Amino acid sequence: MGEVTGGPGFVTERGSFRAAHVADQNVERQAFVLDQVAGRPAVRALKAWALEQLAPAAGETAVDVGSGMGEDVLAFATYGARAIGVEPSPGLRAEAARRTGRAEAGRRAAGAEAAQCAAGAEATLRAAGAGAALRGAGAEEVRRAPASGAPEGVEFVDGRAERLPFEDASVDVVRCERVLQHVDEPGDAVREIARVLRPGGRVALIDTDWGTSIIHPADPDVLQRIVDYFRGETANPYSGRRLRGLLVDAGLEITGETAATWIEPQDGATTGFVGMMHTTAARAGVITDAEAAAFTKTLGDAAERGVFHMSLTMYAVSARKP
Repeated sequence: MGEVTGGPGFVTERGSFRAAHVADQNVERQAFVLDQVAGRPAVRALKAWALEQLAPAAGETAVDVGSGMGEDVLAFATYGARAIGVEPSPGLRAEAARRTGRAEAGRRAAGAEAAQCAAGAEATLRAAGAGAALRGAGAEEVRRAPASGAPEGVEFVDGRAERLPFEDASVDVVRCERVLQHVDEPGDAVREIARVLRPGGRVALIDTDWGTSIIHPADPDVLQRIVDYFRGETANPYSGRRLRGLLVDAGLEITGETAATWIEPQDGATTGFVGMMHTTAARAGVITDAEAAAFTKTLGDAAERGVFHMSLTMYAVSARKP
């Protein structure tokens, strides 16, 4: 995949996405961050790739581990799958259920309108002697497309990646996006995914590798201390590079892999993740207030000249259970 623009949308408060911090999480802040991240081109590209690799089918059970705001659970449901979101945060589960219900109501309204339009169009075609063609190849293509009406069978359940609430070999499709970086033992989580997958089941993992982050220009010593602090706050900061190995070690067969580069726009030098790095690091005692002020001024001046750079690589790997 080519380079795309966007921002990393990292959680900016101590109540992070780290599994050990669930009780301390700021749900409103998390929801804001998740919404920002979901709209970034790099994330959208990897989401689309994963959905294509997983190819959920009607009647299958499809699970999103760490379902957040629920948009990917809803995507499963539009293909006719029984869609389940696993999320340890009660606040995020509640918000996902609310949004899904709102989206479902909108889909129902759109589906009713589409049905009326289709009925009128079919009547017109029949009058013209084309009814047979409509009921033939055209209808077959409609059956193969994702359902445009309200999805059924959407649910959100409590659970963690390391202890999925499903029986052995009971799930057809699993996706897990930007979760393993927050898990202390990612190998346990991937083995859990392998456990619940049926033979022939598919999985797609997406995650960031914070070791690929580049910020320029900045004082090398100050930047290194800031980066070391944030990596230390992340359970598994190099998750992206480990995805393939975790799947192989769990006994799964690799079926595809890709990556997307996240490039921050110039205004990202003073907003979002980069814009808060210096203040968070200063509060933690990692850098001094003077160093924080110099850090943000350097980046702000660079952005004004159009020479600021921040990039980060995200990876995605798919596999199947033999």
